[in-house]
Amino acid sequence: MDSGIRAMAEAVGEARRQLRENALPKARDTAREKVPETEEALLLGALAELLEATADLAAAVCERTSTTDSATVYVKAGRRLREQAGHLREDERSVARRTG
Repeated sequence: MDSGIRAMAEAVGEARRQLRENALPKARDTAREKVPETEEALLLGALAELLEATADLAAAVCERTSTTDSATVYVKAGRRLREQAGHLREDERSVARRTG
């Protein structure tokens, strides 16, 4: 039996690991120069993309769940992730207008 869930969970775990090992140390490095204004919106967009991809995953899994209760949980999760991605997109546009 291979539902593919393990591979999905491992892919999400790998993304988490990459963020923690590569992006987070750079963000925390106070010795780095300030972020140029022209780049300030870039990370907000990338964060939105990450949430959008996660929402897509939740939606895809929702269609494969065995019970309606589980499907409902995945639908809610996808909706919440898309909502937060939408907020990040609004922030991205706001920062881009201000700095652009």
